[in-house]
Amino acid sequence: MAQPVARIQPTKLPTLPASTTPEQRYWLSFKSPLLIHEYGSVSDIHFSPLVPHDFAITTSTLVKVFSSKTRSVSKTISRFKDVAYSGHIRSDGKIIVAGDATGLIQVFNLASRAILKTWDEHKQPVQVTKFSPSSLTTLLSASDDTTVRLWDLPSGKSTNTFLGHGDYVRNAAFLPSSATSLVVSGSYDGTVRLWDPRTSQVTGSVMTLSHPSAVDALLPMPGATTILVGSGPIVQVWDIVAAKPLTVLQNHQKTVTSIAVSASSAGRRVLTAGLDGHVKIYDPTSWQVVHGVKYPSPVLSVGVSPDEKHLAVGMVGGLLSIRTRSSGKDKIKQNETDKIFDMIAAGIDPITGAGRKGKKEKSSSMKRKLKGLDYKGEGADILINHEFKVKKERLWERELRKGRYADALDGVLKRDTLPLTTFTLFNELRYRNATRAALANRDEVTLQPVLKWLVKYITDPRYVEVIVDIALLILDMYSHALGQSPEFDGLIRRLHDRVSNEVENSKQACQTKGMLGMLLAAS
Repeated sequence: MAQPVARIQPTKLPTLPASTTPEQRYWLSFKSPLLIHEYGSVSDIHFSPLVPHDFAITTSTLVKVFSSKTRSVSKTISRFKDVAYSGHIRSDGKIIVAGDATGLIQVFNLASRAILKTWDEHKQPVQVTKFSPSSLTTLLSASDDTTVRLWDLPSGKSTNTFLGHGDYVRNAAFLPSSATSLVVSGSYDGTVRLWDPRTSQVTGSVMTLSHPSAVDALLPMPGATTILVGSGPIVQVWDIVAAKPLTVLQNHQKTVTSIAVSASSAGRRVLTAGLDGHVKIYDPTSWQVVHGVKYPSPVLSVGVSPDEKHLAVGMVGGLLSIRTRSSGKDKIKQNETDKIFDMIAAGIDPITGAGRKGKKEKSSSMKRKLKGLDYKGEGADILINHEFKVKKERLWERELRKGRYADALDGVLKRDTLPLTTFTLFNELRYRNATRAALANRDEVTLQPVLKWLVKYITDPRYVEVIVDIALLILDMYSHALGQSPEFDGLIRRLHDRVSNEVENSKQACQTKGMLGMLLAAS
């Protein structure tokens, strides 16, 4: 029995960019961007742990509290003598603390904006003020005077003063889930120090982690065993139990200024922001970038609300960006749109439910049968049917198989409107060294369809290599016929004009690329 003739497989072109992943669609769902111009750079953003998760931004000599429901300012605290830093709302949402450039620390009642407490032990700017997650009366501060201090609200002075850093301390935080109020701090001296109030009442840290440059960003991860440290353009992931780095993230081009953590629908995610204007989002299980957002200015601060409703970014120059996820009817509509996109990506018609081959999607039980072939145990016999239906040859494929190359080319140009089919045939002719035979002995009538196809697709980068070879071959074979047929001369002129335009566009693109490269190098 004669074996059936296998059909020619279509040429595989370069794949198009992959469709958006579920992770990207999740972060792209933060829409409705609101841009607000503040008086100064937005140096800090902090979301209240208490529902409805209002958030405080620190800019110039102000601390503003935004409503999570309306995204508008609900409170403004302006009782600072100089630039304010690090407005931080307590876990009960009742009071807020902030420092300023004079070294003053002030605690305010968030409802009345009255000053509840004032400390002035720091003699230089206080860059960090934060409440303890486990105690409502304990807070910390970090200052340019190289000290880190712990405070108790009822007392008049600091309860602990940690000395050890040799330069400005620009970041500090309590370790989460720490009953002993362990504190970690980062300094411009390139070190991150871990402090234990029980053993280090004044000087000395219990652990020191060294970095190649100044530490601008610091974040302890939930679980209190991992710390993220931004030093220059890199972020080091430290395991403080083993006292060693786990990995280094090098996705920013300029200094990393802020690090935040969120709990997305796909799991916990880490956000880093830098002076390159990028916010990168990582999956902590692999530390791979799953999404990124570009902003118009260098980014100083980033924050995500605990309910994953708002993404706020503060920039140099006073620009504040607030993006909000759709909810209610908008969220249902977005979910339906995502479901349709998933069906299209899987090759399923979203209207009829038909798959790639026009058949309805198989049920889950049918999929299990096909996958496992209804396996019932070790003694079961599994029969696999190798009979496949071979599709009938097309006319041009039959002509090609019989060596009638010119007839095959004429047939595909007349009957097939898909450029990929014609491209596949040209590739097959090149492979068989039969392109000249397919183009030989043609008059102006039979040569016109070939030239029209070349003119139409000469600008498509997927076909350009093959088209150039065929065009040069035609000119070599029929250059003697130039000037004898107006139709032939017109098609050659159109082909020449399209090539000239593409060459000119390429020159302009190269010049633009060179200018952009010089501008980026200068910046």
